[in-house]
Amino acid sequence: MSKSPLVSVVIPIFNGLPYLIEAVDAVHAQTYSNIELVLVDGGSSDGSREWVEAFEHPRVIKDYLPKGTPAAGTWTRASELATGDYVKLLCQDDLLHPNAIELQLVDLEAHPSAGLAIAQRDIIDAHGKVLSKARGCAGLKPGLVNGVHALEVGAWKGTNIFGEPVAVLFRKASMQEALPWVDEQPFLLDMFFYAKILKSSDVVVRLESVGAFRISSSSWSTRLVKAQRQQFISWQRHVERDIAPQPWFRIAQARIMNEKTTQIRRAAYAWLRLQNSFSKS
Repeated sequence: MSKSPLVSVVIPIFNGLPYLIEAVDAVHAQTYSNIELVLVDGGSSDGSREWVEAFEHPRVIKDYLPKGTPAAGTWTRASELATGDYVKLLCQDDLLHPNAIELQLVDLEAHPSAGLAIAQRDIIDAHGKVLSKARGCAGLKPGLVNGVHALEVGAWKGTNIFGEPVAVLFRKASMQEALPWVDEQPFLLDMFFYAKILKSSDVVVRLESVGAFRISSSSWSTRLVKAQRQQFISWQRHVERDIAPQPWFRIAQARIMNEKTTQIRRAAYAWLRLQNSFSKS
């Protein structure tokens, strides 16, 4: 890479301890060094705000929002404060692998038409144990992919093939045009945002894990399976109606795949709860 563009890692925070510290340490451990860290607290009451206030780093931006700020408001403010050429939004309990930014920066620098780069991610439990490796990107070939086609594949598969933000690096210009983050469908906050970008840009796909998504009592719950299913159907309908109209048999396939994913998720939640994988205590 002939130049070293600035990459902003933005972390929206709400009652993020103790995982927040691990997330920030993972940013510090990146092999790519030209990184700006943006920390925005959305009204924490667990000591996260005090931790952010005391945190020192040569290139950090901090902001504090009032108690009651919705998640989308914190995500939006954190994204707005980024000054880098590229932006990675990192949820407070997820982790980046050391070469994550270096790899995805190479992908976006090589493909100017891509608004974002996606990769696979590992799934870890509350204790950091790896439950599943290299998940995501199902049905997509590595390299440059048309954004609308990627959305179609995502709808057909009936699951989040793009991954949580830990697996995504945004081109800042594309991200800024898509703001704000909207949480009318809170479990698909990220998916609806990706769709806003991908309907008019390409995506770069890397079939390699760049981070870890942590499942915990704050992220997944057996009680939420029905809501997750309904919100994913809303996302599918958005793609099918507003971005890439589909024939009836494709729509039927998409609903069947969504139901299959729901059943797998329900079984996985039950097993993980029996294993005490949702809580660090």
